[in-house]
Amino acid sequence: MYSFETCQVLKTWQVCSCNKPRGSMYLLKRNRPRFLCLVFFISAVLAVCGCQADREGREGETITVVDQLGRTVIVPKNIRRIAALHHFGGKVVFALGAQELLVDQALYHRENQAMAKVNPSFAAKPKLIQGHDLNYEELIALRPDIAIAYTSFDPSDLEQLEDAGIRVIAIRGETLEESYAGVRLVAKALGREQRGEEYIADCRMLYGLVKERTASIPPEKRLKVMFTGPKNIYSAATGQMLQNTLLETAGGRNVASSLTGFWASVSPEQIAAWNPEVIFLGSSLDSYGAEALFGNQQFKTVSAVKSRRVYVFPSNIGWWDYPAPHCILGLVWTAKTLYPERFQDVDMMKVANEFYRKYLGYSFSDMGGRL
Repeated sequence: MYSFETCQVLKTWQVCSCNKPRGSMYLLKRNRPRFLCLVFFISAVLAVCGCQADREGREGETITVVDQLGRTVIVPKNIRRIAALHHFGGKVVFALGAQELLVDQALYHRENQAMAKVNPSFAAKPKLIQGHDLNYEELIALRPDIAIAYTSFDPSDLEQLEDAGIRVIAIRGETLEESYAGVRLVAKALGREQRGEEYIADCRMLYGLVKERTASIPPEKRLKVMFTGPKNIYSAATGQMLQNTLLETAGGRNVASSLTGFWASVSPEQIAAWNPEVIFLGSSLDSYGAEALFGNQQFKTVSAVKSRRVYVFPSNIGWWDYPAPHCILGLVWTAKTLYPERFQDVDMMKVANEFYRKYLGYSFSDMGGRL
């Protein structure tokens, strides 16, 4: 049986060319007046007492990086405190083995909850983000050396954080290649380039494993798949989303590939006309499940419903379809689910356990994960 470790010996180094993008995660505007006052106050204090200059003097050398907004950011060479303002940044910090430097609970939703259950040190850290709202005052009080934000973060907020003495690196993970660039960027800032390359190599190895086994499937034999979104069963992943790349690389045909945008709304009649052979329920967060289709008369003629090939996309403790590059586990699961005969030797739980243990510090099972 192939596990994550045994897969590493395969000659499967391939690069993903993914389509573009998934939507922005945060528009953080809450408590802006209080935040501005706090910024001005802290900036004045720093200017008078020279705290910031003194801290840089103690750190010694600096590192210059260009983030994925094209901004030049100068950071201390020996970073000791990190705030991650988006779960992609949190995952990257964990993958680089630098989680002890985080000042906040930097994962998202169920994954955050799962980590807090097994890691008391993580659980003791504050939550800077509640829903889509960022607690600016607490962020500044924590005095991180750097904050890792997503590229959708408001530019004026980035400037205000930097005015308060917090260097901000913006990264993005809408495609695998784009996410690899984000990993390399953070790895350079933290002085952990070798670990970053190891992480990328493991992701590419799993990608190559799937690509090698599905590339020979002729177009007419590829299963028609619909990937539904978080709101309801009438939302579909379009051809511009990361999920489309997962489906196509895994040997499927996305029935909504001709649509554009982010989670396109579709009618029951359109779904019936597409007649997908497999349906994946993605990121539904328990808002609906397979029974919502099995018991719906509008879908009684749909092939996936008739054959009961409707699956909730993993996982119960964190999304495997977003963001990249952690979504590589979702790619392996998708391929094995669509074509089990081609992946009989791949033990998905073992792959997940080893990947999580290596890049989150705990196995998938230990964190409560199940498939």
